[in-house]
Amino acid sequence: MLTILDQLPDGILDVDATGMHEFVADHTLVHLPGKITRPLFISILQHGDETTGWDAVKALLNNHQKQLPRSIYLLFGNVQAAAKNTRQLDQQPDFNRCWPGLHRQDHAVARKLAEITDLMAEIKPFASIDIHNNSGRNPHYAGINSLNGEFVNLASLFSETIIHFTSPDGIQSGAFARFCPSVTIECGMSGTADGIEQTLTFLENLIHLSTLKQIPGVAEHQQVLNIFSTVKVKPEISIAIDGVLPDEAPEGVDFVINDDLDYLNFHLIEPGTVFGRITREDLPMPFAVTDQIGHDITAHYFEQHGQEIRLKQKVVPAMITQSIKAIRLDCLCYLMHPLKQESTPAMPASD
Repeated sequence: MLTILDQLPDGILDVDATGMHEFVADHTLVHLPGKITRPLFISILQHGDETTGWDAVKALLNNHQKQLPRSIYLLFGNVQAAAKNTRQLDQQPDFNRCWPGLHRQDHAVARKLAEITDLMAEIKPFASIDIHNNSGRNPHYAGINSLNGEFVNLASLFSETIIHFTSPDGIQSGAFARFCPSVTIECGMSGTADGIEQTLTFLENLIHLSTLKQIPGVAEHQQVLNIFSTVKVKPEISIAIDGVLPDEAPEGVDFVINDDLDYLNFHLIEPGTVFGRITREDLPMPFAVTDQIGHDITAHYFEQHGQEIRLKQKVVPAMITQSIKAIRLDCLCYLMHPLKQESTPAMPASD
């Protein structure tokens, strides 16, 4: 049963993300009325250890205690995982892979998210914002699932760094993209002051805007990077970060990842760049690179040179992480290239 509140529980603005489970359950939706009735949809804490969204929303709501300039639907994500400051609990699926997508899912979380999606499809929000953090060194950036002009304008309000992606399946911004401009914003490491400030400024701008068709000072078509493949470490390969003793295999590991690899994020890197090393030459390639439709393209982009795993083509990596848990639950990184955009018509928008 979907829980929709018409106000925030008393006292919730006084707690950090670890205390939210005492006030709301996972996937609680709160409607906060504002002067402009067409709402902004905001999703926070789909991953429990990504807390910038809640910090920024708290600041936003404290700034507008009398009346919001625009109505908001606020979705609380994985508050149970947030209580333990972890991405997700062991028995849980990744909430941001359970939204309606190309592949139908039939379990409790997917059904709840489908219900939320259907409700919002009827309401047609002004825009949808899904707020995340990274576990590696990345600039603050915005991700969109459509090159429609309003999507690009929305993303540009947050960052000049924009990526376009169509996978993984089952993500919130992808589910909402069919009925409103939607964006995933990545705000750097969780809880950092600059990430909170940039997110708050972005939200403040959005609740005052009347349209996303034309925004003064924002180019309608900025340079967009396209994610074309995902790099996943094979489940049978044990891994460690160089210089860090792994918990999963204290006797040794198969693949050792460079401890400064995440410095390469969002930089064009050259062939020959070393991603890490295998500990024995008879070991197989430690990860698989797949394109957006699942084809294995590993051999085109990586090669083994002795025990080193080296890049074969120029690419721009994104979201390289130094977290073993994040690598296991999600991926090592994504690979991107600049996208040449065609002019596309904007979606209808009105309040």
